[in-house]
Amino acid sequence: MKPLLLILSLLLAAPASAGQILPYLYAQEYCSLRDLGVGPDEAMQAARDHAYVDSLPNVSTVTINGEQTDVDVVRAVREVFKRCPQYFQS
Repeated sequence: MKPLLLILSLLLAAPASAGQILPYLYAQEYCSLRDLGVGPDEAMQAARDHAYVDSLPNVSTVTINGEQTDVDVVRAVREVFKRCPQYFQS
């Protein structure tokens, strides 16, 4: 579960204005970049930039381990774990 917390903390740096991260688009971009050898931080930044749509309304938030997190972020992380779990094996 530790990788989830790391990814959530990095994704939380997404813009604070209205908008959403499209989970499937985020996961597709992240996993493709990682497959090409891009490091995790750069892949997360690029995937977030690629999948963020500022014209969409904000989504609700949930509390995970005491931290408020947007549902779109949780969905994006979950989709990444499904698409390319090899990058999160310990």
